[in-house]
Amino acid sequence: MRAGADALVEPPPRDTREFQAALEVHAAELPVAAGTLLTEARRSHDIDELREALGVGFAEFNATLAGLAPPHTVISHADAHREAIQKHLQLHRGALLDRLRRARLGRFDAREAQTDWRQLRTLEGVAPPAEWNTTLETATPQQVRARVEEALAEQLGAQLPEEGADLPAYAALLPKNRAAIRTVVPDLVALIGACRRPLPATLDHSDPAEAVTELLDEAGALDFRLLGPEDIAAWLSALGPWPAGMPASADPAVQGVTASELENGRMAANSAWTQREHRRRIVTIGGKKLDVHTGDFGELTAELQRALDADPQLLGNRNVFASLTPMAPGRRGASPGSRGDAGRGEVRRLSAAQREAIGYAGEWFACQWLRRNYRAANETSWVSANRRKFFPGLPGLPGDDGLGYDFRVGSGRQPLLFEVKASQGEGGQIELGELYREEGGALRFSYGLREELGQPLHPTCPRWLQCWWYRTKRCCGRDGG
Repeated sequence: MRAGADALVEPPPRDTREFQAALEVHAAELPVAAGTLLTEARRSHDIDELREALGVGFAEFNATLAGLAPPHTVISHADAHREAIQKHLQLHRGALLDRLRRARLGRFDAREAQTDWRQLRTLEGVAPPAEWNTTLETATPQQVRARVEEALAEQLGAQLPEEGADLPAYAALLPKNRAAIRTVVPDLVALIGACRRPLPATLDHSDPAEAVTELLDEAGALDFRLLGPEDIAAWLSALGPWPAGMPASADPAVQGVTASELENGRMAANSAWTQREHRRRIVTIGGKKLDVHTGDFGELTAELQRALDADPQLLGNRNVFASLTPMAPGRRGASPGSRGDAGRGEVRRLSAAQREAIGYAGEWFACQWLRRNYRAANETSWVSANRRKFFPGLPGLPGDDGLGYDFRVGSGRQPLLFEVKASQGEGGQIELGELYREEGGALRFSYGLREELGQPLHPTCPRWLQCWWYRTKRCCGRDGG
């Protein structure tokens, strides 16, 4: 058969008539008449369309293509199969989620944390088998359903039940449970205070209701049944953020707390919240407390300038860059609702206003350092959005935080780009994001980066701020650009 096929094109036919004549010699082996084959070939947009028009089987045709020498690229229907899977998931999402919920209901009722639940409920990771791509022309609804259930069962570790307990409608349950948590948590905070117990970190959060919501959602506790005050207290006890030795109950009577004691606990909790929120508006420089909540950094800028005028060595004497040492991947900080945080003191969490102020202060110091060390540095070198706080009337672009750097010194094809990292505490460790560059009108990922670390601020700098800036040297991409 292969020799006959080669004879059709070796030597190449001079025209269509000659080719048709050669085909007619093999008429018994063709699925249609030679003339019909050539007509369909002219009409078809690709080889798969021609195969379909001639009624040639999908798997058989791919097997033939793969057996050619050299092998021809086989036809894949992977996109169509993925689309069929996704349509099934969209149409049957509610029913599939209910079956997953029934399969895990026992673990919920036992107050067992299900850390894989949030991934399960996305219904992601369901893909057609690889062998479908080149052997199955079109998946039937029955095949798609079977594949979806097979994939979900693999993730679940068990078969999906067809029937089971009646559960609240999934779409309405999450907002109801969120609302219940927001109502109950302030009462729990007051109750724990009335019992003269220390607040666990989750409940001592700047937004304890949100922290509890995140904790319970991580444990898969929000998607099964409607939660009441007793359920929420019991889940907190099961997951850790509940005072040791205190009954897992939201009932003041169970805790031996009177109405008067509960009201005193509520007043104390409100007072603590007010003080905490006030602290989250303040940064301190040289012993002076500044309210940065409004976003007007005029007073902050003045204090930074006074500190620099009083001690010009704040910027240091070095202008030599030190090499960054890559850090091994480590465990990120636990979320506010991490298991086992009962009894811990509150971890200081910066508010958005404080983070913004610290970021601005870091860039302000970097701007002064650049002006001292680079003749080309001027007010236009500051290109991040923070420039608007220092140069509100500066004409031109308002600043862009999406550039991947905060300062651009010099012009031409190789300007110096500086990114500033400012943080609370001792510093010394920073995370560098990905940097992109635009060249020749096309956005291209510059993977060959070399970042170099700059001089930290002087140790007498306000204790809440450590600023590091590093210079980015552009390296050539794979295409030699």
